[in-house]
Amino acid sequence: MANTSDSTSRHRHDHHDWDSAEYVSRWAKGQDPKEKDRDAAFTLLADTIPFSKQLPIRILDLGAGYGALTQFLLNRFPKATAVCQDGSKEMATLGAERMRNLSGRFEYVLCDFARAGWSEKLKGPFEAVVSSIAIHNVREPEIIKRIYEDAFPLVNAGGCFLNFDRHRPPIEDQMQWLREAGFKDVKCFWQDESRAVFGGFKKA
Repeated sequence: MANTSDSTSRHRHDHHDWDSAEYVSRWAKGQDPKEKDRDAAFTLLADTIPFSKQLPIRILDLGAGYGALTQFLLNRFPKATAVCQDGSKEMATLGAERMRNLSGRFEYVLCDFARAGWSEKLKGPFEAVVSSIAIHNVREPEIIKRIYEDAFPLVNAGGCFLNFDRHRPPIEDQMQWLREAGFKDVKCFWQDESRAVFGGFKKA
């Protein structure tokens, strides 16, 4: 949800001030009422991950924010572990507090996925690379396309990349970028007037 590391990135990413503890706390409280609305999309995303829920898979959550999707998936996959990528130290602190009941099953890695080289800080591969209402904040199509290209090597053979996000840029464009990055069977699994769950798989 949050993904920025300096004032330049803050301006680029929808003018959010992710370095402010007060702002992050206020923003997160504003998101809480929306979590129930996201349950259906989170459930679909979880059910699309092509592994048994009893397997000890590794999950990478891009722009994880305070960990709403991570927490949901770790509850659905009780033997899984997760890496939460985010660009905000304050958001990572909040996420660690909110997910303290899952301590030992997740860790935060601070890096900005809008900057080249971000994926080098993450130790893959992962059975599932996921994201929720985060990547659209980058705004710039070329950078979003590069994020998908950088994500592909992080996915284990037989794994998936799944994104729950807004229609910005258009979902058809984003699915084409996923195909160009190397993902197979790319499709949109669900959408409403403003959001969609879409993604693809890496050949086993």
